[in-house]
Amino acid sequence: MVEDAARPGTALVVETGRPAVKEPDPVPAELVLPRDVTAGIRAARSSGWTPRSGGSPFEPRLSAAG
Repeated sequence: MVEDAARPGTALVVETGRPAVKEPDPVPAELVLPRDVTAGIRAARSSGWTPRSGGSPFEPRLSAAG
């Protein structure tokens, strides 16, 4: 999940097809890396996500992206 820290509006929730790591054990084989977050933000922006406008969370699906 991503949102503008200075002025929260519409949150971005990206489905990557990989589990979120909430505890140190066990560590999944495929982690969500910073480059995955960057790709999700770029894809959402090009799909019309505007982080400072209000509304429901924007939820693109990127599980096919590598």
